[in-house]
Amino acid sequence: MRFLGSISVFLWVLSASAAQAPANPTAAFRQYCFGCHAKTAAGGINLEQLTAGASVGEHFQQWQKVASALEQKRMPPAKMPQLSDAQRTAAITWIRSSIQDHARRTAGDPGRVTMRRLTSGEYAYTVRDLTGLDYKLDRDFVSDSVGGEGFTNFGDVQFLDDANLERYLAAAKSIASHAVVGAGPLRFYDDPGKSGMELSAIHRIQEIYTANGFRAAAGEGAKPYGLERYARAFHGAWRYQHRAALGDAKATLASIAKSEDISLRFLEHIRSVLDQPAPTYPMSEVVARFRKFPAPGSPDAANAARKASEQLQKFLIDWPRMLFAAGELAAGGQGDERALVLTEASVEAKPKNRYRFFLFQRGRTGEQKPPRIVLMMVN
Repeated sequence: MRFLGSISVFLWVLSASAAQAPANPTAAFRQYCFGCHAKTAAGGINLEQLTAGASVGEHFQQWQKVASALEQKRMPPAKMPQLSDAQRTAAITWIRSSIQDHARRTAGDPGRVTMRRLTSGEYAYTVRDLTGLDYKLDRDFVSDSVGGEGFTNFGDVQFLDDANLERYLAAAKSIASHAVVGAGPLRFYDDPGKSGMELSAIHRIQEIYTANGFRAAAGEGAKPYGLERYARAFHGAWRYQHRAALGDAKATLASIAKSEDISLRFLEHIRSVLDQPAPTYPMSEVVARFRKFPAPGSPDAANAARKASEQLQKFLIDWPRMLFAAGELAAGGQGDERALVLTEASVEAKPKNRYRFFLFQRGRTGEQKPPRIVLMMVN
């Protein structure tokens, strides 16, 4: 009951406030004022446009002139039909209260603020705050204009022409030449030329390769990295193949790739290879091993599939590396630095060169012996 009583009091106050709100005097203006203050806009006041506006505050200066003219009874002119005292009082009250309401609603709002550039002094202070050094670059800038208020940061007079923009850019390049960009924090030095751009570029390239690439092995002490992406891709392909049995029928390659922390394109490639109906050797061996992965219904299928993916990754990486002598682990550590790239073209067995041999062998006394040919096949 107390709650309902509070609502009743609130509604009563609201209705009382609405009843006390002054009426809009547009009808009175139309009758007594529009004849001179509409299309002709006598004295620069167009009441027809003012009353059609959304807010009194948009043209409050003109509304104040209207209110003053009504209060001093200068308008309408003496020989023209006049508003009644009640109409005049109501119009004045409506204008004054509307302006006050607008002032309360927009208190603290600076109004239109012109976007401006930094002054020469502000630019120099900003550079000093960022670098800790005073480069005295503002001497090359055009002097700042002073507005009517006597301030150099008055936006309406802060123009920026092409020539001054070029000076700002030249100053920025000069500041950048003092920076040392490396793996550590950004530093600035008094003397330019100590830039770490090469080190920074190498560091960024290494980060890109580490985040997105992989390498089996290489010479000069380089170590493998990123190979676990193969295992995650195999496991992701297994999850997608058995998504319904795993209780995730709505899973997509994109969602699985995200959960496995691999790129969607890489997972799509691995799946397209594993889905080949009749792959050639050696890819047929990889596909055959993948098809022997445990079914989802077997005990602990998820962990078993993960281990099988890791074993398949090891098989995929190790034996071609030895076969093609690619990488430091090949040929007893005497391999080169070629990247391990397996395609049907790189492993296809077909003659590419022709060799000519003399199929005979001379003895010590000049007699001929039958030739001996040894063919070796590495498996």
